Amino acid sequence: MEQDLLRQLLALMDEGSLTEIEYENEDARVRLARQINSVITAAPAVAAAAPVSSGATAAPDDTQVDPSAVEGEVFTAPMVGTFYAAPNPDSDPFLSIGKSLNEESVVCILEAMKVMNEIKAECRGEVLSILVQDGDPVEFGQPLFTYRPQG
Repeated sequence: MEQDLLRQLLALMDEGSLTEIEYENEDARVRLARQINSVITAAPAVAAAAPVSSGATAAPDDTQVDPSAVEGEVFTAPMVGTFYAAPNPDSDPFLSIGKSLNEESVVCILEAMKVMNEIKAECRGEVLSILVQDGDPVEFGQPLFTYRPQG
């Protein structure tokens, strides 16, 4: 396979914030996948979320809070896309306040360029607040939820 084609596929992945791409022709088949490591950082200013019951996502209000006032760790979006809180509109959301997470827990789906990317927690903890709503567009590094880390 030509190196130029591989470079073009890698550039396409970068431009579209894709995590996976597959290409096939009569001579070869290639599948490129990028491992997403969740970036966990304290955001400089995080919108406060109202407490939520029954597992629904919280709507951020318009007030800004001091980062030192944010309880727990912040889980940020590993890519640009549209945030989906559940696998489909009739399903329960992936996250709810108080839910325990492990490394394999799916926390949301981020849609980018018609590709649905399941995002896993890659950490252990308990969800404290949800900072985005179903259907919201999110940016790379945008806080999605906060959690209390557990051993």
